[in-house]
Amino acid sequence: MSRVVLPLVVAAMLLPIGVMVVVASAPAGGGAGFGLFANLAEMFAGGDFPVYFRNSLILSFGIGLLDVIFAGAAGYALARLRFFGGRVLFALVVGTLSLSPTVVMVPVYVIVHGLGWIDSFQGMIVPSMMSAFGVFLVRQFALGLPEELLLAARVDGAGEFRIFATIAVPLLRPALITLFLLQFLAQWDNLLWPLLVANDPALWPLPVGISQLQTEIGYDIRLMTTAALVTAVPPIVLMFLLQRYYVAGLTLGGVKR
Repeated sequence: MSRVVLPLVVAAMLLPIGVMVVVASAPAGGGAGFGLFANLAEMFAGGDFPVYFRNSLILSFGIGLLDVIFAGAAGYALARLRFFGGRVLFALVVGTLSLSPTVVMVPVYVIVHGLGWIDSFQGMIVPSMMSAFGVFLVRQFALGLPEELLLAARVDGAGEFRIFATIAVPLLRPALITLFLLQFLAQWDNLLWPLLVANDPALWPLPVGISQLQTEIGYDIRLMTTAALVTAVPPIVLMFLLQRYYVAGLTLGGVKR
């Protein structure tokens, strides 16, 4: 049964991509022929799409790396360091997971506006550079680190920062890469927050740029689909390159030590 169902599920998932390729390959003005490369050249010739693409890379990689650094350090500290109020702090972090992003969007926007960060990369990056989910994810993985290894490092005179950087980070690599991939994908597709903060087209990422492209070209489905096809390439490539770490990161937390 699974030999029949699974191929059908895969085909159903690949069908939208196939339709996207067909539409993006339609030549300008209709008619027969393969016009994908001409559509790509036309899309990049306008000058705006490369800017949107660059901005998406800056936001996605920047927020992903910052989340790995800050959430990784915070998650490890909450799991392995004993300090006053640690459990309360972790409870507050977990509590924020129940809040919808739209609930905190208005107060965060007020803060960003008060700091003068409207129309700036820091206004789009700083509010998302550390996620509560990232702290929770890394903490759960850090709880599974061998305590004997950490104690041996402390006996040898290693400080907590050195233990974290040289011992914990390599062991937490699947979790950190998983966090980076999840954050990268979330920011790559993020439309609402950049749309609120960035009024300058020079700062627009791909989702905002493509949404504005609809009115600029009069709903040219051919170019819109071509842009969407190009937008889908980086996440697919990144997932292909890092999939073994991603799978390890998803399964490691379910293993009882």
